[in-house]
Amino acid sequence: MIDMINKMIMGIRKVAKVSALALAAVMVMGCSVTSLAATKVACIGDSLTRGYLLENPDESYPSQLQKLLGSDYEVKNFGYTASYVIDDGALEYIDTPIYPDSVAYDGDILIFMFGANDIRAYDWTPKYFENQYAKVVNTYTRSNKQHKIFFIIPPESRDEYFSLQRNAVEPTLKVAARFGATVIDSYNLAIGHPEYYMEDKVHMTGAFYEKLAQLVASSVKGEVTGKTIHGAEYIYAPEETVPSEVTQENNVLYAAAKAAKEQRDEANKPYLEKLLAEHPDYETTGLYN
Repeated sequence: MIDMINKMIMGIRKVAKVSALALAAVMVMGCSVTSLAATKVACIGDSLTRGYLLENPDESYPSQLQKLLGSDYEVKNFGYTASYVIDDGALEYIDTPIYPDSVAYDGDILIFMFGANDIRAYDWTPKYFENQYAKVVNTYTRSNKQHKIFFIIPPESRDEYFSLQRNAVEPTLKVAARFGATVIDSYNLAIGHPEYYMEDKVHMTGAFYEKLAQLVASSVKGEVTGKTIHGAEYIYAPEETVPSEVTQENNVLYAAAKAAKEQRDEANKPYLEKLLAEHPDYETTGLYN
């Protein structure tokens, strides 16, 4: 009788052990399925994507975007400081160590934000920027995946290049049209907020990135839509009331930046003439094929 009871107890223990293992397996499989099912979001760009100068990396826009999108999405930050899309930039994004990882990740959603560095190049032109940008983006579309693509227009800097980012809107829209993509313009998020800028007047605080992440999250989820321009959807951040003193400051910045650009253009004229003589088609072909 005692032997029979012991055998029954051992049998119960075996069943319990098998059940526990089975439950553990289901839990592991469940986690894997959840991970695999999560929509992969790749944020690709320069220091404004990286979150350069932030004391807390969690304040970068990709990190804040992850919090807003939730566990159904996996957001990766592939920003690399000081990078360009034009091939005459000091550091091409495709030459950075993070570039291969960003391509291999093969995000379902690709969010690009370039131009803050490119716009400062002496040989920048809308056509050159458009073609070089498209060349970079094309390297992400070679898999069989149907990607959803977004382009972010960076905020204006508040230095001698103030207002130049506006020149990049049209070529970015044209790039977006090539890929059936959406352009998100961040202009209104910062133009009335000097307090959002770091000491260098170029990089942004977490407060700006929070607003940008909110706009991007709403765009990704389809909660906001824009109008079609140049064949691409264009989402423009809502206008905000700009204090009169900030408007005055912006006007001063604009006048100073305009004068600075005229001086740069005059100083760079011989270099640009030499470039055009040696590479007349650089806007289309690039400088370093």
